[in-house]
Amino acid sequence: MADKKNSLLIVLRSLVEHRRLIILNVFIITVAAVIISLLLPKWYRATVVVLPPEKTESLSEIAVSMGLQSLGLSGSGFALPVMASPSDLLASIAESRTVAERVVDSLDLMEVYDFEKKRQAVDNVQKQMDVHVRADGIIDIAYVDQDRELSARVANAIARALDNINRMTKVQKASELKRFIKEELEKNAENLHKAEQALQEFQRTHKAISIDEQTAASIKAAAELYSQLTLDKINLQVMEKSHSPDHPDVINLRYKISEIEKRLRELQEGSAVSKDTTAAFLAIPFSELPEISLRYMQLLRDLKREESLHEVLTTQLEQAKIMEAKDTPTISILDWAVPPRFKFKPKRAYIVITAMILSFVFSMVYAVAYDRWRDFKISNPESYNDISVILNTLKKDLFGFKKRKS
Repeated sequence: MADKKNSLLIVLRSLVEHRRLIILNVFIITVAAVIISLLLPKWYRATVVVLPPEKTESLSEIAVSMGLQSLGLSGSGFALPVMASPSDLLASIAESRTVAERVVDSLDLMEVYDFEKKRQAVDNVQKQMDVHVRADGIIDIAYVDQDRELSARVANAIARALDNINRMTKVQKASELKRFIKEELEKNAENLHKAEQALQEFQRTHKAISIDEQTAASIKAAAELYSQLTLDKINLQVMEKSHSPDHPDVINLRYKISEIEKRLRELQEGSAVSKDTTAAFLAIPFSELPEISLRYMQLLRDLKREESLHEVLTTQLEQAKIMEAKDTPTISILDWAVPPRFKFKPKRAYIVITAMILSFVFSMVYAVAYDRWRDFKISNPESYNDISVILNTLKKDLFGFKKRKS
């Protein structure tokens, strides 16, 4: 405890003894900081505020909705990371080299900044630019320059270049989508023709105009024939009791029953030749009905699918043409940049206060270290001499190396 008190007293003694040096150092450095801060050039910061992009259906989503996942389109539907947003994407585009190059060309910044190479002007624009995305998705695009008017012009030029690039990208993707849709339409037209031909050939071969209606007609005809057959068989039994087997009415009734049974077999199993062309055209054999119905539904389904796809492709082709021809802004500006009234930097008060604090601290450290080194010299002269020899040797080596290098 006594050692701590002695150490504190030693420090206080050093500070008191060197108080004038400390005050003088703080005063000189503070005055120098004030002068330097006044001599530093003023920089101005202009900001343009961009609203978050509206949610629109991307070309990729359109392609997926059309069943064209294989196209691999990407338009505005970029594969963003989970935590990224459309505002983050726009901010990254604004910070790109392409945007900086457009700004340099539009405002002729190579001449303004007196750069010999375009790359220097581009690097300067990217260095002085600051793009920030707020929590609500609003984008702040700021530019810092010594000329307040130029800072506003460059900030607005960045926003315009961002809109032009975003618009150009959407037009390119719309053109890409239109090209793919045209290719799909050509394939669809060929598939649609094949489906129509296949269904037509099937209908011609199996006389299948409308399966449901023809099936209903066959069932109705079979039911009527079966009812007639039942009545005729009853009549035959009655007539056989009252007439001889060779009676003309009995013979005619037997022939009629035979023809009805033949017709029922034709409806059940089919017949290669039918005298009743109307019936043959309408009727489909019951034995072939499941297979014919299944094949007919498959062909009809293929045709309907191709027709639906053709309708969707035609509609989306018109939409792609509209998107390709659209020349409207893709970003909304909340506040255009205006020449700032007040400087952005240097922050003179911060510079002066920081210089004052640092000079005060270093002066105190120097005062304490100086006294401790002086006490060490008095109390340990041999160690002090050894340390002095080491320091002088290192000093000579250092200055000798600098001389050889020069």
